[in-house]
Amino acid sequence: MAELLIAQLARAPVAGQVKTRLLPALNPQRAADLHAAMVLYTCRRLAPAGTLQLWVDGDSADPLFQACLAAGADSVQQQRGDDLGARMAHIVSVGLEKFDKVILAGSDAPGLNASHVARVAAALDGADAAFVPATDGGYVMLGLKARSPELFAGLPWGTDRVLELSLAALAESGKRVKVLDPLPDVDRPDDLRFLPEDLVW
Repeated sequence: MAELLIAQLARAPVAGQVKTRLLPALNPQRAADLHAAMVLYTCRRLAPAGTLQLWVDGDSADPLFQACLAAGADSVQQQRGDDLGARMAHIVSVGLEKFDKVILAGSDAPGLNASHVARVAAALDGADAAFVPATDGGYVMLGLKARSPELFAGLPWGTDRVLELSLAALAESGKRVKVLDPLPDVDRPDDLRFLPEDLVW
């Protein structure tokens, strides 16, 4: 078994289908361009930390994902499942067949980098789950070393209660949890101020 898999979640950058909460501050194409830029930026920052698979929703042959392969991603995989929870549960299940630890990373928090992967991986040595929270109540990174179905069923994805309810589910099942320092993600117009200066879009 290899030690660690980093699974970055991303969607194909189709105008009108990604980053829609940034409308109308950005037009649909500009929002899709920003999404693509953040996916590639995050990939470049996470790839040095270990085996990085890009798990995509949409056309896996999109040029964005080919650029991610060139930037250090090991492979592009297709997401499976009816909602975000089911898709993440599937990634964790598949990943744990070959890896001791699976770290799920979003593509909406450009502050994520290889040091966050290292900290989450280290936290899992003494915990069953480790989170990097998002400042809006969700999370931008999750590490697991065992399948945890209670984390992925029935949650109100995209709301400010996702982390709270995830922690409650883990506590109820007796799991040990480590929560690291939060990071902002970029979902709404006011979040555009969190974009780093070196992110070109």
